[in-house]
Amino acid sequence: MRLLLALVVSYLGTAAEWPRFRGPNGAGVAEGAALPVELAADKPFVWKTPLMMGKSSPIVTATRIFLTGHEKGRLFTFALDRKTGKILWTKEAPGSRDEKRHTLNDPAAPSAVSDGSNVYVFFAGFGLLSYTADGTERWRKAMGPFSNFHGMGASPVYANGKLFMVCDQDQEAYLLAVDATSGKTVWKVERPEAVHSFSTPVLYKDQLIVPGSYQMESYDLATGKEIWKVRGMTYQVKSVPVVDGDRLYFNGWAPGAEPAEKLVMPDFPEMIAKYDKDADGKLAKAEIPKELLPGNWDMQDLDKDGLYNAKDWQCYQNRRSANNFAMAMKLDGKGDVTSTHVLWRYQKSLPDVPGVLLYRGVLYLLRNGGIVQTLDPATGEVKKQGRLPKALDEYYASPVAGDGKVYLISRNGNVSVLDAAADWTVKWSGAFEEEVFATPAIADGHIWVRTATALYDFSVR
Repeated sequence: MRLLLALVVSYLGTAAEWPRFRGPNGAGVAEGAALPVELAADKPFVWKTPLMMGKSSPIVTATRIFLTGHEKGRLFTFALDRKTGKILWTKEAPGSRDEKRHTLNDPAAPSAVSDGSNVYVFFAGFGLLSYTADGTERWRKAMGPFSNFHGMGASPVYANGKLFMVCDQDQEAYLLAVDATSGKTVWKVERPEAVHSFSTPVLYKDQLIVPGSYQMESYDLATGKEIWKVRGMTYQVKSVPVVDGDRLYFNGWAPGAEPAEKLVMPDFPEMIAKYDKDADGKLAKAEIPKELLPGNWDMQDLDKDGLYNAKDWQCYQNRRSANNFAMAMKLDGKGDVTSTHVLWRYQKSLPDVPGVLLYRGVLYLLRNGGIVQTLDPATGEVKKQGRLPKALDEYYASPVAGDGKVYLISRNGNVSVLDAAADWTVKWSGAFEEEVFATPAIADGHIWVRTATALYDFSVR
């Protein structure tokens, strides 16, 4: 436990590195140096390096920037020199399995993580890999195939000499811990309630906090034993939680889980008794009344046999009763803390993919359409809601902040820089004129932005 605390304190107190998806413990914040205001393709940059395709976000160590990508069906990890942007090495994964995924997903969507020297990557099409800073393969761990309706999306997390990987999928979801030196499994915990989700965990003391479908859970880092859980979440989570002291903030949104769309569904035995005309113990589309028929049949047909069994129907029931909300909770509980540790919930105008940002005492939510809301983190009270005037777009990159500025980049590359405050104002707007899905990285006065074709390094000159 002392080692983990030292690690977290070191990360949070060091502006020189951005070692995982969304930076130190997924918070999206880096202070300690002045940051540029203008980020755009036509503005001065330190360097620009052309890249292969990939939607993973850059991570940054003292000397390296690590990314993943894909080209002609092959999967790659590569390292850039932090000062010059030169690609120092490129390593191909030993396998490349093509699996079902959403059109907006990508074979190289999960971001890398580093222990400060070595790098660790996950590809849904292969599994886990680790390399030294100089590109020597340390180990490989083949995993899958995976049965995720939209493809895998979570990124690996490093702590206390272990690598943690959430493999939430429609069949046989699990959480895996491997030894970071050898790649050998330390423990594996089944997650039977989970279906496809995409959120990357965060750390709190000796715990790994994992949002998932319908509930968020905390696990002991050493053993994988569940410590607490919060029920009532939405069915498909994508954003990353933020930990601040002994509190956690999170947003979960999925289509069909708005309050007005909730529907109480009959239990499976009742459905079988009333509608199973061929008495096979399963439900076909033709057997289900129109008012109860799922709009997306395949999403709940977990074993893809064209019929709904008890687990498939339970998944559909859960989805129709799921709840979209942003929330705050206390982190000192054990067991089911749904009714005791949730401090507030907020259910209006919620983000889809971008994580919440807690910065200088203000909670930021970024929704498609360029809608930005600020909330009081103590109460969930809305302080301001407004649209970004030049960025009415979809958003997949999460907001990041530093030096009194909040950086927002839309799918089509529209950049908005806010003066950080509850009553925020737009300080600057610009554009990259190409798609941006990756979340920027910030360290030591630099901000790195990955677009569809390149990685940019911006800093104050």
